Amino acid sequence: MKLFDSSPDTWEQIHFVHETCYTYSQPVQFLPHRLVLRPREGHDVRLHSLNLTTSPPSTIRWHRDMLDNSIAHAEFHDRAAELRIHSEFTISVPPSSPAGLPPIFIPHPSLIAGIEQLVAMPYLQYIYPPEVAQLREWFAATGLAPAPGKTSAIFDDLAILIHRVIRYNRREEPGVQSPAQTLACATGSCRDMAVLMIEISRSLGYPARFVSGYMESETSKVGNGSTHAWAEVFLPEHGWTGYDPSIGARVGPGHIAVGVSHHPRGVMPVSGGFNGLSGVGSSLIVNITTRRLPPVAAWIPPR
Repeated sequence: MKLFDSSPDTWEQIHFVHETCYTYSQPVQFLPHRLVLRPREGHDVRLHSLNLTTSPPSTIRWHRDMLDNSIAHAEFHDRAAELRIHSEFTISVPPSSPAGLPPIFIPHPSLIAGIEQLVAMPYLQYIYPPEVAQLREWFAATGLAPAPGKTSAIFDDLAILIHRVIRYNRREEPGVQSPAQTLACATGSCRDMAVLMIEISRSLGYPARFVSGYMESETSKVGNGSTHAWAEVFLPEHGWTGYDPSIGARVGPGHIAVGVSHHPRGVMPVSGGFNGLSGVGSSLIVNITTRRLPPVAAWIPPR
């Protein structure tokens, strides 16, 4: 019996290492930390192994939040001048298509009905309500805004548009820019572009959510990768569909989600604090490394 709806006999296997290191000018006492680092498993991702450790050591308790993300709650007992969080896992994913993913043509307006209307409400609430009118005007001026009653590849076109007009900038500052800031600066991080796409999608009446995770890339293969973010839009008959405006394309097997939320603050990879003397200096280094392993069977024989 095949466990995954996939025609290939083998899946590609990828090994990830995510190192987060906080360094302080003097020892501090760490408060509990919330870690969103475990890949979301499903029909398109299999998790084979996961090793999550911290230094200083911590007691880790796992639970699922309201959005069904796996959350690690780490409690620390020792003071230290350095906090190192090491997450290492191996996953398998379906092979990438050499031709890429075809556009998805959908009707406009959105045809969400029944019980899904109630579930969709948080994903239709704007993150930056005062900017919505400006975003609608900007998108209408591009000539890509969908006409009622027509079918088009709205979100494929939107992801390509954002990639074309916004220059990627790997910002180290926490938080996100507002969509208006991103448009005004014409630069932004992956999370800034994801929020821009989410707000425009919601303004068109389509539920959208923020995704935090990883993307296998040339930089990650040499140990200089970083966490990644993109948008998912709920499309009738297609479900949650990932779009990465930082590359102007649909999400593929190299995108590994660890958390989803209606708001970007809901899935920060690492969040927590510390108690210490005022004026404690700190620095942060994040490195992500990926490497390919031999393919694995895409199915498990019945027992």
